[in-house]
Amino acid sequence: MTRRFQDKVTLITGASRGIGRSLAGAFAGEGSRVVLTARTQSELEAAAHQIEREHRVRALPIVCDVSDEAQVKHAVETAVSELGRVDVLINNAAITNIRPVYGLTHSGWERTLAINLTGTFLFTKHVWKPMKNQGGGVIINISSIGGRKGYPLLSAYCASKWGQIGFSLAAAEEGKADNIRVNVVAPGKADTAFRAQIKEDKTQMLTADDCNGICLFLASDEAKWVNGQVVEVEWFGPNKA
Repeated sequence: MTRRFQDKVTLITGASRGIGRSLAGAFAGEGSRVVLTARTQSELEAAAHQIEREHRVRALPIVCDVSDEAQVKHAVETAVSELGRVDVLINNAAITNIRPVYGLTHSGWERTLAINLTGTFLFTKHVWKPMKNQGGGVIINISSIGGRKGYPLLSAYCASKWGQIGFSLAAAEEGKADNIRVNVVAPGKADTAFRAQIKEDKTQMLTADDCNGICLFLASDEAKWVNGQVVEVEWFGPNKA
């Protein structure tokens, strides 16, 4: 049986755990070679080894801070050098910063935006030319329901996610000329290590696997006419989440 992403290369940021790790396994399961980036080398290598063992595809781990342009440029260049191309980019890396507005530090605010928003920009910027040169590609940005409404104690996070959506919609317009589709997936509350920092009822939370199906669809040829969309993965929608 032909797998949907046979001979494709998918680059995923924040891929050592949570949603990113699950996405890496899902794309590998559909035949894609995967490039995993994150900041912790041991977790990255463990994830890559497991993927190669389970799915028999190449999994390339690259340590990278998404807010550092030199590291991002190196990661993309390494992916293209080692695997020949990047067909799908999934910007998933994110941090939170749980503070009331009056308790936020300037450095904490800047760091949240640097990872969640600037990181999306930098990877999109550096993957654009390789995608254009190969005839096109797909970019999926993992935002959040927090990019559609405000949540108390998460002002920096929400600001970064609203910005990520705005950036994505503008990039989607630019991408039309280069056959690069850009879409957003906005999950609701997910029961991951990321969300474990917030004490709340987990009975209505997503799992790390719940974004896999929609991302596989958006990256596939089945979604070739889908561009500039924000897909909410949330039972209740932004007004109830």
